[in-house]
Amino acid sequence: MAPESGWLPGDADDAGFQVLFVCTGNICRSPMAEAFARRELGHHPDAGLSFASAGSHALEGNPATPPGVVAAADRGGDLAGHRARELSRRRVRDADLVLVMAEEHLPYVLAFDRSAADRTFVLGAFARALPDLAEAARSPEQLVAMAAARRVRVRDGDDVEDPIGASPEFYADCAEQIDELVTPVVAALAKLA
Repeated sequence: MAPESGWLPGDADDAGFQVLFVCTGNICRSPMAEAFARRELGHHPDAGLSFASAGSHALEGNPATPPGVVAAADRGGDLAGHRARELSRRRVRDADLVLVMAEEHLPYVLAFDRSAADRTFVLGAFARALPDLAEAARSPEQLVAMAAARRVRVRDGDDVEDPIGASPEFYADCAEQIDELVTPVVAALAKLA
């Protein structure tokens, strides 16, 4: 069983810079983001980054949705063994960066820890801000602080829509969107770690 902090076995709570991805049920979007981040971390094995995911309304232990498993696998992400984890105060507090799939998830994160406001962003907005921030930052922590100081805001198109109940094609599009957002985030963090 995964530790309550949300990081999987083998990822010590002090294993460097910790990123938490958040969606609603933790059975498609945030697990895909976690899987793609772990895939990308394979290109940066010494980066000192760890990744986890949780859901604002997750039912602990639920598996990833079958179409999500397929969509992630088509892009090199492994969700076969994923089990849903519920968002918790400890998971939020343990994270150095919280990336939510949609603006609607922000209040749930902040309800657990108001101080997380300066390290919680919508994934799409954070990825969009990277080109302006990454060159000036000297560490992952500084990158997050700069994003907070800049008050990175959500724009139309930053949210990743929930594919629950949608077609396999919609899941594939969702996986592609998440992959295209996560890949540069991991690359930027790894470069600074």
